[in-house]
Amino acid sequence: MLESDDELNDLRKGAENGNAESQYLLAVSCHMGETGVKDIEVAIKWYTRAAEQGHLQAQYNLAMIYFVGDDVTQDFNKTAKWLQRGAEQGEAASQNALAVLYFNGQGVDKNLEEAIKWWQRAAENGNSSAQVSIGAMHYDGKGVEKNIVKALMWQYISIKNGSDDGGQNRDTIEKEATPKQIDEAKNLADEWGRKYSNNSH
Repeated sequence: MLESDDELNDLRKGAENGNAESQYLLAVSCHMGETGVKDIEVAIKWYTRAAEQGHLQAQYNLAMIYFVGDDVTQDFNKTAKWLQRGAEQGEAASQNALAVLYFNGQGVDKNLEEAIKWWQRAAENGNSSAQVSIGAMHYDGKGVEKNIVKALMWQYISIKNGSDDGGQNRDTIEKEATPKQIDEAKNLADEWGRKYSNNSH
C-alpha cells in the first residue's frame, strides 16, 4: 500500500533504475489502482520488466492477467510463457497453474505427462491445490498408477495445508479404502510432513 506521493516517486525511481522489486511493486500499485487510477497497460509494462529479470511473483501476476483477460485480451500463450519461467525457477503456484494448462491444453499442447510432472513438483513444494490434483490423479489412475493409498496421502497433506477440496476428496476416497490403507496413507502423510518441514527454510 502506498502511503504518500514520495513513496510512489521513490518506487518510480527504483523501477526506472532497473530494480525488479520496485518494478513489481509499482506494477501492483498500477494494477490495484493505488496510483489513483487502475492502469493495466502500465502495470503490464512494469510486471514484464520485473518478470524478465526473474521476479517470480511478477511472472505469476502477469500470467494471471493474460489467463483471466484482466482488461486485456485473454492470451493463454502468454500465460504459458510466464508460468513456464516461474515453474522452472521452482515457484509452486506457477508449477500448479502450468499443470492446469497442460491438463486442459490451454496455450500449450494438451499433455497429461507434463501436467502430472508439474503437479508433482508443485505438490512437493507445498502447493495444496496441486496436492489435491495429484491425489485425484492417483485415485482415477490418470497418467499415474491407480493407488488409493497415494490418493489419500495427498488429500491428507492438502488438508493440513488448509485445502477444503482435499477434505471433500478424502471423504469420497475413504469410502473405498480399507482401514489398513487409511492408516498407511495417514502414516505416509505424517512422514511427508516431517520431511517437508525439515527441508523447508
